[in-house]
Amino acid sequence: MKTYYSSSLWYKGRGLWGLPQRVNWYFEHRSAKCCIPVVYRFQKGIVFDIITFLEEAKLREFFEKYEAEEKRLTPLQQRCIEQEHPYQSMAIKEICINGKKIEGNYSSSSAVSIPWAGKDDTLTLVGKAYASIIKNRTSFGCQRFCVPYPETNSKVQKLLRFFSFIRIKSLKLSTHPVKWFFPLDIHFEIRDQESQKKVRFIHPKTGITHTLYFQNTRSVEMPMGTDENRNFYIMQAMYEIEPKLPQGDSLQFSSSMQYIEPSKNQFSPTAASAIGIIGGASGPTAVFTAGKNKEEAVNHGSHGLPLHCCFSVPGFHREDASNFVLEGINTKVYDSKEYDFS
Repeated sequence: MKTYYSSSLWYKGRGLWGLPQRVNWYFEHRSAKCCIPVVYRFQKGIVFDIITFLEEAKLREFFEKYEAEEKRLTPLQQRCIEQEHPYQSMAIKEICINGKKIEGNYSSSSAVSIPWAGKDDTLTLVGKAYASIIKNRTSFGCQRFCVPYPETNSKVQKLLRFFSFIRIKSLKLSTHPVKWFFPLDIHFEIRDQESQKKVRFIHPKTGITHTLYFQNTRSVEMPMGTDENRNFYIMQAMYEIEPKLPQGDSLQFSSSMQYIEPSKNQFSPTAASAIGIIGGASGPTAVFTAGKNKEEAVNHGSHGLPLHCCFSVPGFHREDASNFVLEGINTKVYDSKEYDFS
């Protein structure tokens, strides 16, 4: 199989392809059997595939369970169902090549081969190239990684890399913790005049009732691109939670809305495009606000509990009240794990 320096499984190829180094590293991830068959060496770095062997019985059970409901599912329901899929790609936090940590960015893509579920031929070449390890299995997942080499000042190392002669003696992968999303779908408003607001919910896993105390709200006006005449508005709020969530759990708020073509100067919740303000529950946000008042930079709220930040669903008009959606809770089900191959 001709593999190029790209993480895309759909890349048709330009330039030189990688020099293969067969390794056949087997391991288990989330109770599924996996294998890295080959490492492809390039001047800039390496490319490798993680093949996940899928059980036909679990796949058929999953498809039969949700096939009839597919067109009636809400986005929130789709998200919950997707995490039940028998194939789950690996979320890699850190990669080391030959004992040295990668400081640059790496990328990945993934696809699943399920012949009886569709006619997607993305992994046809992959299946043929790794036929010796896939054997008589008809379904498998493949995640391709493109990883740059660690930085080096050694002229010998640089020369070996230039000719793709350097051998990969060891590869270490460290994963992020795996979390399971439990939906809450709680909608509420916070008015500009409200100094505090209380919202309660029951933890879907523990059954414990938690109380959120919202405070320190602030309206934020954000420009849309280079057109200063177009803005959207969100509310930033701080909140305390009592009792605190179990360790590793985090709340996830929705901060997206949909709109039709801006050229028509009107917006609709049924249109196809979307603006995303924040990503995951504990990940980086796409909106940053700062204040000069030192009294605002407090670690605890009015109830003496740690403060957390969230954003409302954005709107295109300044309103007296902002809509918040507490989508659910992310609960850790697997700790971070290290896979050391050599």
